[in-house]
Amino acid sequence: MKSKSQGFTLLELVVVIVILGVLAVTAAPRFLGVQRDAHEALAQGAFSAFRNSIDMYHSQWLVDGEPDFDQVVNYGEGDVYPSETGFPISVREQVPTAPPTVEGDQCVALWNSLIESDLVARSQYDTGFILPSDEAIVSWYTGTPECYYYYTSSFTPSERLPILYYSPITGEVRVTREMANTAP
Repeated sequence: MKSKSQGFTLLELVVVIVILGVLAVTAAPRFLGVQRDAHEALAQGAFSAFRNSIDMYHSQWLVDGEPDFDQVVNYGEGDVYPSETGFPISVREQVPTAPPTVEGDQCVALWNSLIESDLVARSQYDTGFILPSDEAIVSWYTGTPECYYYYTSSFTPSERLPILYYSPITGEVRVTREMANTAP
């Protein structure tokens, strides 16, 4: 006696595909939201690490007896020099002859010297566009005595990016959000 094997009917197959499609449509936004949350957490962690490194540098400056601007404070990688108020302001190979100011690539050098992270900063020289970017952290020097660090990974030009402002004169560090392609 031969037993007859039976498979799925065409109707059953269509019903299963429809159910899987509905599940995929409802689950996809949730998984995309998890990815956004991961990037938000990464930005928050990187900015917190930078804030903590500024505080640690300033504390080391106080412990070292508040050395002048031409003395390296024993914190960070490389020769990180303090502002007159004791906050990191420049990374130089040669001793400064006058109080250092924020200029050019110094913001990038500060980021890369003060924290150990896979998030390496790069400079933004363009006058209007941060995105698209190959790096997760983009530093924008505008000629003001502040450093601006944008977290750009996975963001689009129409979104508000996490941004960290750092003032080497006052030591103020604040985090906010701005549109990607506008100057600070």
